[in-house]
Order: sequence, then C-alpha cells, then structure tokens
Amino acid sequence: MPPPDAATYAPTLPMATYLPIGTPSSSSSSPAAAAGAPEPQTLPFFLSPLPLPPPPLPAGHRVLSSLPPPPPRWPIAVRVPPAFLFEADFRRSHSLVQFLENEGAVPTVEEDKTREQVIRKLKEIVMDWAKVVAYEQRVPPRRVTATVLTYGSYTLGAHGPESDIDALCVGPCIATLQHHFFVALRQILERRLEVSGMQTVENAKVPLMRFTFSGISVDLTYAQLPVVDAVEKFQVLLRSIKLWARRRGLHCHLLGFFAGIHLAILAAYICQRYPNATANGLFTMFFEIFAHWDWQIPVNLHGQPTNCKRSDGYYMPIVMPCTPPELCMSNMTKCTFKKIREELMRGYALTKDLWRHDFEWTWLFAPFPYATRYQQFLRIALCSPTSEELRDWTGWVKSRFRQLILKLERNGLECDPYSSEEVDHRVIKPNIMYHWGLISEANTYLDISSLREDFMKDIINDVYGKVKCRRSELTLSVVGSSQLPKSMYSDSAYLGYMPQYMVGYQPAPDCWSAAG
Repeated sequence: MPPPDAATYAPTLPMATYLPIGTPSSSSSSPAAAAGAPEPQTLPFFLSPLPLPPPPLPAGHRVLSSLPPPPPRWPIAVRVPPAFLFEADFRRSHSLVQFLENEGAVPTVEEDKTREQVIRKLKEIVMDWAKVVAYEQRVPPRRVTATVLTYGSYTLGAHGPESDIDALCVGPCIATLQHHFFVALRQILERRLEVSGMQTVENAKVPLMRFTFSGISVDLTYAQLPVVDAVEKFQVLLRSIKLWARRRGLHCHLLGFFAGIHLAILAAYICQRYPNATANGLFTMFFEIFAHWDWQIPVNLHGQPTNCKRSDGYYMPIVMPCTPPELCMSNMTKCTFKKIREELMRGYALTKDLWRHDFEWTWLFAPFPYATRYQQFLRIALCSPTSEELRDWTGWVKSRFRQLILKLERNGLECDPYSSEEVDHRVIKPNIMYHWGLISEANTYLDISSLREDFMKDIINDVYGKVKCRRSELTLSVVGSSQLPKSMYSDSAYLGYMPQYMVGYQPAPDCWSAAG
C-alpha cells in the first residue's frame, strides 16, 4: 500500500526509551505472552493535534461578536498497550527476514554449495603449492602444510548472492609474500580452467589476489586474521545493513563510503549493546544510535577507552577489533560523509515509529534516485584496446578516485559518486563509464581540462601507472541528467508514489557540526 501523506507524518520521541527487547516464545500465540517478557515503558501519542493560533488582528480592529470564545481543545493522550508493542515488533522482525529473502539478499542452497566447493578446491591448491615451495626450498614436503581460512561476511553467514569470498591463505614460514604468493601461487591459479579475471594488489595495506573461481569472486590475502563467530540475529542485521547500503549508494569503499569491515563492526556494536533485542529492534537501533553519534568519538568494540584518535580529515572513526587497537582504513571525504549522515537520519525517520501499521520495508530499501536528484553529472569514461587491459586500467583508476573527489571539493563542488558501471555502446573499444552527481555552489566554474590534467598526475605518479596508461584512455566531461543512460532511470520508477521525506532526508543546516 502507498505510504501516508507527508502532512500526516508526525515525529515521535526517540525509540530507545520504549524499545521492546524481549524475545517472544514460539509456543505462545502472542509475543506478549512470552514468559518473563519485560514490561516496556509506553509513551503517549496524540489523536488530535493542537489547533494553530489565529493570526493577529490589524491595529485598531475590534471584535464585534458578543459570543463567548470557544472552549480550548486539548489533545487526547493514549497509552500504547505493551502487548501491542511486542506484537508489532515481532511481526516487523518477521517481515524484515522475509523481505531480505524476497529481494535476493539471502543466497540459495545451490549458491552456498558452489561456495563450499570453491573453498575446498582452494585448500587443495594451496596444499599442493606448499609442497612445491618445500621442494624449491629443499625442505621435506611432509614437514610443510598450508590451508585456506575464510573471514568477513562469508564466515559470518551474512553474505549475499553477489558477495565475494574473503579468504586467507595460511602458508609455511618458508613461503614469501612477494615471490611464492604473488608469483608461484598466482601462476598455479591462472593455469586452472575455473579461474579467470586474475588481479594482484601488491602495494595495498592488505596485499591480496582478486580473481573469479567457478563464477564466485574471491579476495585471497596472505596474512593471519582472526575468525569471528556469528549468531543468527547478527547475520540478519549485517545482511540488512549491507542491502540498505547498496540500495542507497553507500557501499563502495573506493568511492569514499563504507567498506565491509566498517559495516560488520557497526553491526557488532549494536548487537553487543542490545544483546536481547529482536532483529527489527537491532536494525532500528542501528539508525537511532549512528544517526545521532558524535563522530569525534570512535566506535569501539573493546568496551574501554582507546588511544586511537581521530586525525584531521578523518571521518567516522571505527576501531578494528585487534590488539593493539587501530582505526579502520577509510576513504571518506566531506561530501561522502555528509551523504552517509543524511541516509542514517532518513533511516531513523522511517524506522523509529514502531506502531505504524502501514510501514513497508520498500520505503527504507528504495534505490537512491540519482537521475532525478541531480541535474548535472561528472562522467568518467575509461577505454582500453582489450577487455583484460580495461579491467586492469579500471582497477588502477578506481584506486585513485578519492583524489578526484578531493579535487572537486577544493573547487567548491560536492559530488555523490555512483558506483554503477555503464557501457557506451557507441564506442567500439571496451569501455566503462561512471556518473557522479554534482552539487555546485553559486558561481562555481569547473575547468574540466585542468581537472583531468591534475587527476592524471595522480594516476601516472609511478612507473606502474605510466605503463598502464600507454594504451588506455580517460575522459572527463560534465553532462546533464537527460544525457544519462536509460538504466539509471529505472531506479527512479521505484519512488514515484513516495513523499519527499521518504525519498531523502533533508537535514538541518547545523546537523554537520559533529564533522569538525
């Protein structure tokens, strides 16, 4: 059913004061009948708003009527029964899980079996690789071993159908990162028919190999990382947050938004703070907590103060669960941080009213309407002679996208980077296009030629970049919304019946004071 008219939407008090956190019994006909269910605090809501005062009379004007003034109207306060709150919370939690399944955010049994086969084959491959390394180093093969461990969303059970597998190759001490992992193991993998799209990221903070194995994307690192145990409610919460982030354009780390580790820690923080909350309660508190978070303070799972300090220009500090504590790597900028705050506030506005009988999850998970929100876009077009070269060229340029965002901000432009990759079919060579929404200040002039020249300096700042750009091209241009690919308009049809406050939350001018 369509959402209510915006004029009838009345904000209520924060939900934290009355959020039911009891877990209903499955044998009970009503969640409120669960044994030992806590008695939640109820808040009054008003059926009749106070009338607006009449406008003042002009000077010298007198009221001629002799009738007595009407009696004042008072609002009617109604106490929400505890059973109603538990019933509403239980039903919405169930509908959230069902919505995730309907939207394809939960993998099928066949997809999970394929992932299990990939992990099993990778373990066999790295075991054979370890024997090769042992033979090369003149060490008895029986004395060496290697395995593959998984971490991230797959291990947590919060992966979706399109999620990659974060895997850790644990090799023997005689196997080096630069030679045995990035050369020997890569050659072994490339000879496999199931493997395609091999890429290596050797100079990153966490070096890794990225490839596709039997249609499943794999990120393989060579470092020891802890494996986190997960529970069912944490899996539902993390899946919900990741789907929300993808739909609202907040999920690409290279574009200055969330990385997977950021979302996992934020979800773990909510579960740690509200261990008895339902799935709907956890999701609601995610928005309430982080929409109002003072981001001068890092999010920390350690439960005690940490020496990690937010440096200048560092937005949304999140502490990794490691010893010693260390802040997660972040590419956020002023404009991407602003959009994240706006979307958190929008999520809070949509989820805080538990008793809304007409609530629908499609409001919260509606795709962000890029094509109708912005009038001008920065088009970034990449082109290479072959698909393989385009893949390498795209990965290299994307790793420098943060520098381009910062250059736009220094020119007085805010941008909303859209991660979707489009293809210009009018161009014969393999190509990819990105479109970023632009928000310009008054009388802002953008010299696109100077911007491209300045950005190319960041791309070819070393030998590796100079080699990649010899046969590849990069073009920047500003286009109007009418020049966007038709595929970017498909998401806007999702929002035709929604009031403006459901589509995007417009914050107060001083709501960014926490950004520093």
